[in-house]
Amino acid sequence: MFSFVEKNKIAVQVVLGLVSLGLVVGVGLTGYSAMEDGESYLAKVGKIKITPHELAQAIGNRAVPDEMRPMVLEQLVRKQLLLEQAGLLHLNVSDDQVRNAIAAIPDFQENGKFSAQRYKDLLAAQQMAPLDFQKRVRDDIASSYLLAGFSSGIQSAAVTQHMAALLGEKRDVAMLQILPAAFLSQVTVSDAEIKKYYDAHASEFKLPEMARLEYVVFSQQELAKSISVNSADVKKYFEAHQAELAGEERKASHILITLAKDAKPEARKAAQLKAEAILLELKANPARFAEIAKKESQDPGSAANGGDLGFFARGAMVKPFDEAAFKLKKGEISGVVTSDFGLHIIRVDDVRSKTFADVQPAVEQKLKLEKVSLAFQSQAEKFNELIYQQADSLKPAAEAFKLSVQQSDWLTRVGAKEELLNNEKLREAVFSDDVLKKKHNSEAIEVASGTLVSARVIESKPAQAQKLEVVREGIIAKLKQEKALKLAVEEGSKKLAELKKGGADTLPWAAAQSMARMGQSAVAEEQVKEIFRTAADKFPAYAGAEIKGQGFALFKVLKSVPAPAMDDVMRRQLGDNMAQMYGQVEVGSYLQALKSQIKVDYKLKAIAAE
Repeated sequence: MFSFVEKNKIAVQVVLGLVSLGLVVGVGLTGYSAMEDGESYLAKVGKIKITPHELAQAIGNRAVPDEMRPMVLEQLVRKQLLLEQAGLLHLNVSDDQVRNAIAAIPDFQENGKFSAQRYKDLLAAQQMAPLDFQKRVRDDIASSYLLAGFSSGIQSAAVTQHMAALLGEKRDVAMLQILPAAFLSQVTVSDAEIKKYYDAHASEFKLPEMARLEYVVFSQQELAKSISVNSADVKKYFEAHQAELAGEERKASHILITLAKDAKPEARKAAQLKAEAILLELKANPARFAEIAKKESQDPGSAANGGDLGFFARGAMVKPFDEAAFKLKKGEISGVVTSDFGLHIIRVDDVRSKTFADVQPAVEQKLKLEKVSLAFQSQAEKFNELIYQQADSLKPAAEAFKLSVQQSDWLTRVGAKEELLNNEKLREAVFSDDVLKKKHNSEAIEVASGTLVSARVIESKPAQAQKLEVVREGIIAKLKQEKALKLAVEEGSKKLAELKKGGADTLPWAAAQSMARMGQSAVAEEQVKEIFRTAADKFPAYAGAEIKGQGFALFKVLKSVPAPAMDDVMRRQLGDNMAQMYGQVEVGSYLQALKSQIKVDYKLKAIAAE
């Protein structure tokens, strides 16, 4: 989202005071309501206020998206809780500790060493003064004293090994779905059940308010059909803008003697002498240009072609080359021209530009669009006036602007079949009292760029309940599906119980597939849990679970594939991850305890919390 934050995560985390503290919030707060009481702060920890400015500063002085506000605010609250507690305990941090901590941040280093310039640049990118940053680092270190023991726990080898075995185990599983469709023929629905459902769900069968319209469309596109451009105007425009329209191009060849920008005087002099010698030879015999270019030019891209660079427009080449080439006439050879690439000798082989015939269609189109745009603005005002002045009919406007009055299908407040009418602002106008009840024209509404529509209601229907006879078949289908689903779940549960008791397995299982406890899977997380709850020492083993709204899934566990053996590196990484995980839980408990001691007042209220 923010490139600076993404590229400099460590530095940004230090600014937040999160590197050593481990305070990143992943879950818990899902949103915030508007700020209360017009206060200028979002939360207050003790006597310290956390403001919107600090919230933005926490992610590099960017605007904080709504979805990030809860997370960042809670991070800042937790950080301030630790700072309050560190202050109460008089935990002091020396200047040397601050300097060493800043010097150790990789983002401030070049070739493994602290770079004062990079330090300044990164802070400047976040609009932060060095003293402010140093204070934040000092606060970070002071707070870290409080949490030193939480993230350094050592996990026993047995626990680590057990966790590795659980996470790494895979199981070969066959699956069978018992679907409601297989039971539809077995279920019936009575008239009493249909009536009961209809009465209990009356709102489901209520048709929305509807209207049918007549409307006129006044568009820039249609207006353009009646507007033409005078050929004399096209010619006049071309003559006034010939330089930009004709786009003069030059076809040139060159001979290049390369020369580095930092070349020493002796190298520069040698290159200059060589170029001047070639220039003298060309003046004596211009016809040998291509021959000499093949032999002497050091431009790998053009030398083999006799120095030919083809056609190019003004500004396509480096400035010294460009200026020289566009001063020459056809057939002329330049003097020695110096550019960043070296020394050039240039010959212009041809000059061309677009003719009036080449650009005439584009000029006509441009001038026509300008006339249409001006005419549309003027005519749109008159169209609107006529629609308003003769509000009881669209015919006067249609006749005045040679438009046809069209009729729509039924539309509602939320949608219309016709694309032009499927515009929220137009629908709002149509269902307003003035248009719906008084039968007046709607105002001319822009439904698309350069397209105005005015509509009036010719027929309307209020919201009304559909009769039972109309919706009967839909209710029957729904109730049958519900009953069939219930039977499918009952059948699945019954078969699972029989299989677990050792009953004969004659089911048509699908081909087995490998499944792990974590990661992507073809089945839902809850079903994976059921699969791995089966014993790992007796196969086949059976599991099952209801799939909400779809039926029942049976699983036949055929084999357990143990986790691969861990090497020392994997064991250490897993142990570290577990220690960090348990440390985070302990940190959360500690911070919750601090909240009971230090008052936290949220002015930006949490909407939901887990």
